[in-house]
Amino acid sequence: MDTRYLTVLRHAKARQTSVSGGDIDRPLAKSGFKQLQRVCRILETVKEKPDWIVSSPALRTRQTAEKVAELIGYTRNFGWNDRIYAAAPYTLLNILQETHDSAYHILLIGHNPGVAHLVSGLCAGTDGRMNLRFPTAGLAHFEVDIARWRQLHWGSCELRFLVAPRFLRGLK
Repeated sequence: MDTRYLTVLRHAKARQTSVSGGDIDRPLAKSGFKQLQRVCRILETVKEKPDWIVSSPALRTRQTAEKVAELIGYTRNFGWNDRIYAAAPYTLLNILQETHDSAYHILLIGHNPGVAHLVSGLCAGTDGRMNLRFPTAGLAHFEVDIARWRQLHWGSCELRFLVAPRFLRGLK
């Protein structure tokens, strides 16, 4: 068994509307960029840095992914996956299971309620067991003892930390 890492990030705070009027085109708000600066201070402390970032293609998640990459020094390609937008937790789990085994630390960036239920399921064994509030720019970091990503299943992760950006106010 190898130790792998999984980080789940909900997109940062977005504006309420977009120029097109479509939800998928909503950009990050200024406060969202500030949230990411705080959250990335915590992400920088993990031993293994992400070597694969997979994100919804919605504008707010793309902007989140790009800003996180800039802040943590991630220089690889991104995986823009249409299935993450409005995904059910089982879909998100399947996306993770389909990840190439050369990745040892996945950072998945998505939307609620899917990411909240994914985090719940990875911790508790089923997506409906925990009533988890996962705010914008909420970050969950897991350690997983699996040899291949396809072995990932509900309850297989050890939660190392769960962070909400409002608890990080005052960090520079």
